[in-house]
Amino acid sequence: MTIYLINIMSLILKKRKKLIVPDHHKFTSDFNSVIFIVLWNSLGFFFIEFIMNYYIYLVLGYPAYNVGLFFSAITFGGLISSSFIGYLTDRFSKRILVMIGSFGRGFSYFVLYISIILQSLIGMYISAFLLGFGAYIFWPPLDAIISEKSSKYHRSSAFGKRRFFLGIGMLLGTIIGFSVFSLSNYLAPNNTFLIYGAIPLFGFSNIYAGIQFSRKVDENQKFEYPQEEINGTIKPVLENIKKSSKKPINLLYFLGIFLLFTGFLLSSINSGLYRPYIQTYVLENINRNAELVAWFYLPTSLLGALLAPKLGTLADKLNTFLTIAIASFLGGVVTWLIINSGNLWIFAILLIIDNTIMLTVSFVFVNFLSRVSIKHRGKIFGFITLFESLGMIIGPLIGGIMWESISPQAPFIISIIVEWSLILFFIIGIKLLNPYLSETIDIKVTRKEK
Repeated sequence: MTIYLINIMSLILKKRKKLIVPDHHKFTSDFNSVIFIVLWNSLGFFFIEFIMNYYIYLVLGYPAYNVGLFFSAITFGGLISSSFIGYLTDRFSKRILVMIGSFGRGFSYFVLYISIILQSLIGMYISAFLLGFGAYIFWPPLDAIISEKSSKYHRSSAFGKRRFFLGIGMLLGTIIGFSVFSLSNYLAPNNTFLIYGAIPLFGFSNIYAGIQFSRKVDENQKFEYPQEEINGTIKPVLENIKKSSKKPINLLYFLGIFLLFTGFLLSSINSGLYRPYIQTYVLENINRNAELVAWFYLPTSLLGALLAPKLGTLADKLNTFLTIAIASFLGGVVTWLIINSGNLWIFAILLIIDNTIMLTVSFVFVNFLSRVSIKHRGKIFGFITLFESLGMIIGPLIGGIMWESISPQAPFIISIIVEWSLILFFIIGIKLLNPYLSETIDIKVTRKEK
């Protein structure tokens, strides 16, 4: 079904001829070293989410809102660091910032492990704050480096690779975490040191990732566009990026920025409006077996990550305006089908389609936003993480109020309306910003059929 959807989306490709492009025309030689850090940093993502729900609610016996406070502390930590990291990214060493963020995340895992052993809820909240704080120091400078080390014609593909390694890391971390957890529970059910022993392992993996990143990544090595034909397969890109902005900045530029980022903030809030309640809705209306629902839910997220490189390659070829319009419309339709499905298999298929659409659109967006300004690229990625944090604070609160005061379907229906309403925000914003891009894409000099 997902492959079928990708083929449908391919119909809205820009009119470019097919070409096999060598990797050195896409990325720098150290690009894989940049991307590989994501695998080591994402090992604990899913396991921590599961284990803290289990430990706080079932083992310690605290109310459910204490579980919510743990994850709110992660978001709050990210909100604080994302408010200034964009500025630092543009003015400080990105490589050092990535290393600091990686070390911070590693340190938070050790604080969490000690807090679990001591059964300190306050310590867990502190570790959650440090985890979010370190995570959002980590991502904007990393994304800026990824942009600098990839061709603008293959930037969506670059971020697709980033998402792929994140998914692989989540999968490996889940296997390691649950293997340690299950085996320790079987052999030594009362030994807290062993049962939660995967958590410090994830801490070490983050520190190791930071060290390796610092050793292997050359921040000064940036992607250089090819200056000559290679076997007649590619036309030389003879453009000065600094001169690619076609117009001086004026009021229309700032209006485009305002519309685009306002739309992005509203979209982040809209995502938080219904996504945290998907599993709850399924449990109440489709199947009450929580374990069965989890087995259907997890693979849908991992499958999207495994498809990310292909989706990123596809996104590099898609028409930005048509992709946003069609994908936003289809996303709303799929959300409506999800809340009206009565079968777990149908639910899983629809969720895979929804994640596929969401990932593809996100790659199209990040490609465009990375080209708005080279000088202020860090600030742009900082704003993205800031709005994501705000969205995950405001959205779930509004969604919960709607769920309780109107109906369980209300957050989903409102999100569909908002998603369709934001299409004009994005299209007009992108249209206004197009003439002012620091990195423009000229279709005529991009591809030539071999």
